[in-house]
Amino acid sequence: MGTSITDLFRSETEFEVKASEMYAVIRESVKAELLMNAAKCEIPHTYARQIITGKKEDTPLLVGIDLSSAKDWTPGQQDTASSAEEISDAGAAGQDVRSGSGSVGIIRKHEQRVEWIDIQDIIRKGRAGVSLPPGTEINFTLKNGDPASVVVVGVDHYEKGDCVFWFRRIIGRHCMNSNNTNEGRFPDSDMNAYLNDEVFALLPDELQSVIAVHKTIQKTADENVETEGRLFLMSVYEGRGANDWAEYNGIDKQFPFFEERRNRVAYDEDGDPVWYWTADPSAADTTYFCLFAIDGGSGGNSASADGGVAPLFVIK
Repeated sequence: MGTSITDLFRSETEFEVKASEMYAVIRESVKAELLMNAAKCEIPHTYARQIITGKKEDTPLLVGIDLSSAKDWTPGQQDTASSAEEISDAGAAGQDVRSGSGSVGIIRKHEQRVEWIDIQDIIRKGRAGVSLPPGTEINFTLKNGDPASVVVVGVDHYEKGDCVFWFRRIIGRHCMNSNNTNEGRFPDSDMNAYLNDEVFALLPDELQSVIAVHKTIQKTADENVETEGRLFLMSVYEGRGANDWAEYNGIDKQFPFFEERRNRVAYDEDGDPVWYWTADPSAADTTYFCLFAIDGGSGGNSASADGGVAPLFVIK
């Protein structure tokens, strides 16, 4: 019978090896062990890769926020009169404030760097409610170099297995319709085209690849109109839980995150509160669309006005 190379080795066989070669063997063995442990513990692959290569990568920054149950406004008092002084107490974007409830809110934060594919993986494994609860903030950079910030506003909101994100830092300013009309509603608006063309093109490729198509349905006097897109605006009802200024489509649900009025406040590039558009045309004026004001209350403005653009998107 022939002799194979394995027959040359016996228990405790001694052989000569260079120190550099032994170091290379040990190094690769350690890498393999680290990768296996990372896989077993479901560590996001961006972490595992950076540990093995030793090279830091520019990935989205996820800020986990654990909020207490204290609230500034009860759901039944969401849109009572609020002064500019009240909203100024909330400070700039990113500040954590608790007031008006008589209790103390304890806020804990931690930061980690992940990739969008990791975020989608969390959602698909049904762990968004724990790992990405409403209030979780994710900061990243647009293709034009501008910083962007989104916050999770809903989990299993439109359907089981989805996670809804909102640009709390507005992504720009734009009119709803340059010809100052709300005819055609959101589906036929300049804003809809702007969101899914120019704004979507600014998003990182990795984010674009995981955003799901969403259907917006609006009620008219004759029939419902609908449109599909990857970026969309919230309805008044989704923000406030009521429709004083717009027609209710019969299916929208308020995001629990927006029950607190201050959570409906968006911010501009300087961290100042800013009013922003909703998808709803005004039911009282054919030249108006509805909006949320700097204090989180609702109102309306001319469709041709340049208002804050704070879209939502869904990952599932």
